[in-house]
Amino acid sequence: MDKKYKEIIFLNKTELYSALAQLNKGYVDSMINKSNNINGNVTSDTSSNASGISGGIPSVIKGEYKGTDTHTTSSEDSESFGKDLNVVLNDYNLNNLINVLKQKQLLNKLSDSDEGDFILTTSKFSLIDFKFSSEVLSAEHGNGINANLKNMMKATDGWNKELENNFKLMAHFMDFGNLMTQGNILLHMDGATILADSSNFRMNNGELQSIAYSSRPITVLGIVEAKTEGINVDSIISNTLGNDKDIQDLSKFGNIVPALSEMTFFSTGLLKSGDRFVKPIALYF
Repeated sequence: MDKKYKEIIFLNKTELYSALAQLNKGYVDSMINKSNNINGNVTSDTSSNASGISGGIPSVIKGEYKGTDTHTTSSEDSESFGKDLNVVLNDYNLNNLINVLKQKQLLNKLSDSDEGDFILTTSKFSLIDFKFSSEVLSAEHGNGINANLKNMMKATDGWNKELENNFKLMAHFMDFGNLMTQGNILLHMDGATILADSSNFRMNNGELQSIAYSSRPITVLGIVEAKTEGINVDSIISNTLGNDKDIQDLSKFGNIVPALSEMTFFSTGLLKSGDRFVKPIALYF
Protein backbone atom coordinates (compact mmCIF):
# COMPACT_ATOMS: atom_id res chain seq x y z
CA MET A 1 0.00 0.00 0.00
CA ASP A 2 1.30 3.46 -0.94
CA LYS A 3 2.27 5.32 2.25
CA LYS A 4 0.66 8.47 0.81
CA TYR A 5 -2.73 6.77 0.60
CA LYS A 6 -5.10 7.27 3.52
CA GLU A 7 -8.10 5.02 4.05
CA ILE A 8 -10.20 7.68 5.76
CA ILE A 9 -12.99 6.16 7.83
CA PHE A 10 -14.04 9.25 9.82
CA LEU A 11 -14.03 12.96 9.03
CA ASN A 12 -15.53 15.78 11.10
CA LYS A 13 -15.98 18.44 8.42
CA THR A 14 -17.08 21.11 10.89
CA GLU A 15 -13.83 20.87 12.88
CA LEU A 16 -11.79 20.46 9.69
CA TYR A 17 -13.17 23.62 8.08
CA SER A 18 -13.01 25.58 11.33
CA ALA A 19 -9.32 24.78 11.80
CA LEU A 20 -8.47 25.62 8.19
CA ALA A 21 -10.46 28.85 8.26
CA GLN A 22 -8.59 30.04 11.34
CA LEU A 23 -5.11 28.73 10.55
CA ASN A 24 -5.01 29.00 6.77
CA LYS A 25 -7.38 31.92 6.12
CA GLY A 26 -9.93 29.73 4.40
CA TYR A 27 -10.37 26.36 2.72
CA VAL A 28 -11.32 24.87 -0.63
CA ASP A 29 -15.08 24.43 -0.71
CA SER A 30 -17.15 22.60 -3.28
CA MET A 31 -19.14 24.20 -6.08
CA ILE A 32 -22.07 21.82 -5.81
CA ASN A 33 -24.71 24.52 -5.43
CA LYS A 34 -23.51 26.22 -8.59
CA SER A 35 -23.53 22.91 -10.44
CA ASN A 36 -27.04 22.15 -9.21
CA ASN A 37 -28.27 25.55 -10.38
CA ILE A 38 -26.88 24.98 -13.87
CA ASN A 39 -28.45 21.53 -14.06
CA GLY A 40 -31.71 22.95 -12.77
CA ASN A 41 -31.90 25.39 -15.68
CA VAL A 42 -31.23 22.66 -18.18
CA THR A 43 -33.91 20.35 -16.79
CA SER A 44 -36.43 23.19 -16.76
CA ASP A 45 -35.90 23.81 -20.48
CA THR A 46 -36.10 20.12 -21.26
CA SER A 47 -39.36 19.73 -19.38
CA SER A 48 -41.05 22.62 -21.16
CA ASN A 49 -40.12 21.27 -24.61
CA ALA A 50 -41.40 17.76 -23.97
CA SER A 51 -44.74 17.44 -25.72
CA GLY A 52 -46.67 15.39 -28.27
CA ILE A 53 -49.41 12.77 -28.50
CA SER A 54 -48.84 9.05 -28.31
CA GLY A 55 -51.42 6.30 -27.97
CA GLY A 56 -54.24 8.76 -27.24
CA ILE A 57 -52.46 10.28 -24.18
CA PRO A 58 -53.01 14.07 -23.98
CA SER A 59 -49.93 16.16 -24.77
CA VAL A 60 -50.00 17.89 -21.38
CA ILE A 61 -49.80 14.59 -19.50
CA LYS A 62 -47.16 13.36 -21.92
CA GLY A 63 -45.10 16.48 -21.37
CA GLU A 64 -45.43 16.33 -17.59
CA TYR A 65 -44.33 12.73 -17.52
CA LYS A 66 -41.30 13.35 -19.72
CA GLY A 67 -40.36 16.45 -17.81
CA THR A 68 -40.52 14.72 -14.45
CA ASP A 69 -38.51 11.76 -15.66
CA THR A 70 -35.79 13.91 -17.22
CA HIS A 71 -35.60 16.19 -14.20
CA THR A 72 -35.22 13.27 -11.81
CA THR A 73 -32.44 11.70 -13.85
CA SER A 74 -30.52 14.95 -14.11
CA SER A 75 -30.93 15.63 -10.40
CA GLU A 76 -29.58 12.19 -9.57
CA ASP A 77 -26.57 12.80 -11.83
CA SER A 78 -26.00 16.16 -10.17
CA GLU A 79 -26.26 14.67 -6.69
CA SER A 80 -23.82 11.90 -7.59
CA PHE A 81 -21.39 14.43 -9.05
CA GLY A 82 -21.76 16.56 -5.93
CA LYS A 83 -20.97 13.68 -3.58
CA ASP A 84 -17.89 12.68 -5.58
CA LEU A 85 -16.65 16.26 -5.63
CA ASN A 86 -17.28 16.60 -1.90
CA VAL A 87 -15.19 13.53 -1.07
CA VAL A 88 -12.28 14.73 -3.21
CA LEU A 89 -12.28 18.22 -1.69
CA ASN A 90 -12.71 16.94 1.86
CA ASP A 91 -9.74 14.60 1.46
CA TYR A 92 -7.70 17.43 -0.03
CA ASN A 93 -8.63 19.71 2.86
CA LEU A 94 -7.57 17.08 5.40
CA ASN A 95 -4.12 16.76 3.83
CA ASN A 96 -3.95 20.54 3.62
CA LEU A 97 -4.71 20.91 7.35
CA ILE A 98 -2.07 18.34 8.34
CA ASN A 99 0.52 20.19 6.23
CA VAL A 100 -0.46 23.56 7.74
CA LEU A 101 -0.21 22.20 11.29
CA LYS A 102 3.22 20.73 10.55
CA GLN A 103 4.46 23.96 8.95
CA LYS A 104 3.27 26.01 11.93
CA GLN A 105 4.67 23.40 14.35
CA LEU A 106 1.29 23.03 16.02
CA LEU A 107 1.23 19.23 16.16
CA ASN A 108 2.20 17.94 19.59
CA LYS A 109 3.29 14.55 20.83
CA LEU A 110 0.33 12.94 22.57
CA SER A 111 2.19 12.18 25.81
CA ASP A 112 3.39 15.81 26.07
CA SER A 113 0.16 17.45 24.93
CA ASP A 114 -1.93 19.89 26.93
CA GLU A 115 -5.64 20.60 26.70
CA GLY A 116 -6.44 22.39 23.44
CA ASP A 117 -3.39 21.03 21.57
CA PHE A 118 -3.59 19.45 18.13
CA ILE A 119 -2.25 15.89 18.06
CA LEU A 120 -1.52 13.38 15.31
CA THR A 121 -0.83 9.91 16.66
CA THR A 122 -0.89 6.32 15.44
CA SER A 123 -1.35 3.15 17.49
CA LYS A 124 -3.26 -0.09 17.88
CA PHE A 125 -6.86 0.45 18.88
CA SER A 126 -10.05 -1.09 20.20
CA LEU A 127 -13.51 -0.02 19.10
CA ILE A 128 -16.91 -0.31 20.78
CA ASP A 129 -20.22 0.64 19.22
CA PHE A 130 -22.43 0.63 22.33
CA LYS A 131 -25.61 1.46 20.42
CA PHE A 132 -25.25 -1.32 17.85
CA SER A 133 -24.16 -3.84 20.51
CA SER A 134 -27.08 -2.88 22.73
CA GLU A 135 -29.54 -3.40 19.88
CA VAL A 136 -28.08 -6.85 19.16
CA LEU A 137 -27.81 -8.07 22.77
CA SER A 138 -30.71 -6.48 24.63
CA ALA A 139 -34.35 -7.45 24.65
CA GLU A 140 -36.71 -5.03 22.95
CA HIS A 141 -37.98 -3.57 26.22
CA GLY A 142 -34.63 -3.71 28.00
CA ASN A 143 -35.35 -6.80 30.12
CA GLY A 144 -32.87 -9.62 29.60
CA ILE A 145 -31.29 -10.50 26.28
CA ASN A 146 -32.58 -10.38 22.73
CA ALA A 147 -35.07 -13.22 22.18
CA ASN A 148 -33.66 -14.10 18.75
CA LEU A 149 -30.13 -14.24 20.15
CA LYS A 150 -31.30 -16.39 23.07
CA ASN A 151 -33.09 -18.85 20.78
CA MET A 152 -30.05 -19.10 18.52
CA MET A 153 -27.66 -19.64 21.45
CA LYS A 154 -29.94 -22.29 22.98
CA ALA A 155 -29.32 -24.39 19.89
CA THR A 156 -25.61 -24.59 20.73
CA ASP A 157 -24.22 -27.30 23.01
CA GLY A 158 -22.44 -24.90 25.36
CA TRP A 159 -25.47 -22.82 26.32
CA ASN A 160 -26.35 -22.84 30.02
CA LYS A 161 -27.77 -20.57 32.72
CA GLU A 162 -24.36 -19.18 33.68
CA LEU A 163 -23.62 -18.22 30.09
CA GLU A 164 -27.06 -16.62 29.80
CA ASN A 165 -26.37 -14.52 32.91
CA ASN A 166 -23.06 -13.40 31.41
CA PHE A 167 -24.86 -12.30 28.26
CA LYS A 168 -27.36 -10.39 30.41
CA LEU A 169 -24.49 -8.58 32.17
CA MET A 170 -22.99 -7.67 28.80
CA ALA A 171 -26.37 -6.43 27.58
CA HIS A 172 -26.78 -4.23 30.68
CA PHE A 173 -23.27 -2.84 30.23
CA MET A 174 -23.91 -2.04 26.57
CA ASP A 175 -27.23 -0.37 27.47
CA PHE A 176 -25.51 1.80 30.07
CA GLY A 177 -22.59 2.53 27.74
CA ASN A 178 -25.02 3.61 25.03
CA LEU A 179 -26.73 5.92 27.50
CA MET A 180 -23.38 7.43 28.53
CA THR A 181 -22.04 7.88 25.00
CA GLN A 182 -25.35 8.91 23.39
CA GLY A 183 -24.76 6.68 20.38
CA ASN A 184 -21.16 7.79 19.76
CA ILE A 185 -18.49 5.24 18.85
CA LEU A 186 -15.76 4.75 21.46
CA LEU A 187 -12.17 4.12 20.40
CA HIS A 188 -9.29 3.51 22.76
CA MET A 189 -5.74 4.02 21.54
CA ASP A 190 -2.42 4.11 23.36
CA GLY A 191 -2.83 7.15 25.60
CA ALA A 192 -6.10 8.36 24.08
CA THR A 193 -9.82 7.78 24.53
CA ILE A 194 -11.99 9.00 21.67
CA LEU A 195 -15.74 9.49 21.33
CA ALA A 196 -16.57 9.77 17.63
CA ASP A 197 -19.95 10.88 16.24
CA SER A 198 -21.27 7.95 14.20
CA SER A 199 -22.71 10.31 11.56
CA ASN A 200 -19.18 11.37 10.56
CA PHE A 201 -18.03 7.85 9.73
CA ARG A 202 -17.76 6.72 6.12
CA MET A 203 -18.88 3.25 7.18
CA ASN A 204 -22.22 2.13 8.55
CA ASN A 205 -22.60 0.35 11.90
CA GLY A 206 -22.40 -3.08 10.32
CA GLU A 207 -19.24 -2.24 8.38
CA LEU A 208 -17.62 -0.79 11.49
CA GLN A 209 -17.72 -4.22 13.12
CA SER A 210 -15.22 -5.49 10.56
CA ILE A 211 -12.49 -3.02 11.52
CA ALA A 212 -12.80 -4.08 15.18
CA TYR A 213 -10.82 -7.16 14.09
CA SER A 214 -8.18 -5.16 12.20
CA SER A 215 -4.57 -5.59 13.29
CA ARG A 216 -3.58 -2.37 11.53
CA PRO A 217 -2.74 0.67 13.64
CA ILE A 218 -5.06 3.64 13.21
CA THR A 219 -4.15 7.34 13.04
CA VAL A 220 -6.14 10.12 14.68
CA LEU A 221 -5.87 13.83 13.99
CA GLY A 222 -7.64 15.63 16.79
CA ILE A 223 -7.71 18.10 19.65
CA VAL A 224 -6.99 17.21 23.28
CA GLU A 225 -10.07 18.09 25.31
CA ALA A 226 -8.97 16.84 28.74
CA LYS A 227 -6.19 14.99 30.55
CA THR A 228 -6.80 12.25 33.10
CA GLU A 229 -4.09 12.25 35.76
CA GLY A 230 -4.05 10.23 38.97
CA ILE A 231 -7.37 8.66 38.06
CA ASN A 232 -8.92 6.10 40.42
CA VAL A 233 -12.37 5.35 41.79
CA ASP A 234 -11.77 7.37 44.99
CA SER A 235 -10.71 10.48 43.05
CA ILE A 236 -13.73 10.18 40.75
CA ILE A 237 -16.11 10.03 43.73
CA SER A 238 -14.30 12.92 45.44
CA ASN A 239 -14.51 15.09 42.32
CA THR A 240 -18.23 14.36 42.09
CA LEU A 241 -19.48 14.44 45.68
CA GLY A 242 -16.63 16.33 47.31
CA ASN A 243 -15.17 15.54 50.72
CA ASP A 244 -17.25 15.08 53.86
CA LYS A 245 -16.92 18.77 54.68
CA ASP A 246 -18.25 20.07 51.39
CA ILE A 247 -20.61 17.27 50.34
CA GLN A 248 -23.41 19.86 50.23
CA ASP A 249 -21.50 21.82 47.56
CA LEU A 250 -24.01 21.62 44.71
CA SER A 251 -21.52 23.06 42.20
CA LYS A 252 -19.97 19.60 41.91
CA PHE A 253 -23.24 17.94 40.92
CA GLY A 254 -22.65 18.88 37.29
CA ASN A 255 -19.75 16.40 37.33
CA ILE A 256 -21.97 13.41 38.11
CA VAL A 257 -22.63 12.19 34.54
CA PRO A 258 -19.03 12.77 33.30
CA ALA A 259 -17.78 11.01 36.44
CA LEU A 260 -20.08 8.04 35.83
CA SER A 261 -18.74 7.78 32.28
CA GLU A 262 -15.18 8.07 33.57
CA MET A 263 -15.80 5.39 36.22
CA THR A 264 -17.41 3.06 33.68
CA PHE A 265 -14.57 3.38 31.17
CA PHE A 266 -11.87 3.23 33.87
CA SER A 267 -13.28 0.12 35.56
CA THR A 268 -13.48 -1.74 32.23
CA GLY A 269 -10.01 -0.76 31.00
CA LEU A 270 -11.29 1.57 28.28
CA LEU A 271 -9.70 4.52 30.07
CA LYS A 272 -6.35 4.58 31.86
CA SER A 273 -4.68 7.11 34.12
CA GLY A 274 -2.79 9.60 31.98
CA ASP A 275 -5.04 9.13 28.93
CA ARG A 276 -6.23 12.13 26.96
CA PHE A 277 -9.80 12.60 25.87
CA VAL A 278 -9.39 13.54 22.21
CA LYS A 279 -11.99 15.16 19.95
CA PRO A 280 -11.31 13.58 16.55
CA ILE A 281 -11.07 15.54 13.32
CA ALA A 282 -10.11 12.51 11.24
CA LEU A 283 -9.46 8.80 11.68
CA TYR A 284 -7.66 6.83 8.99
CA PHE A 285 -5.49 3.80 8.26
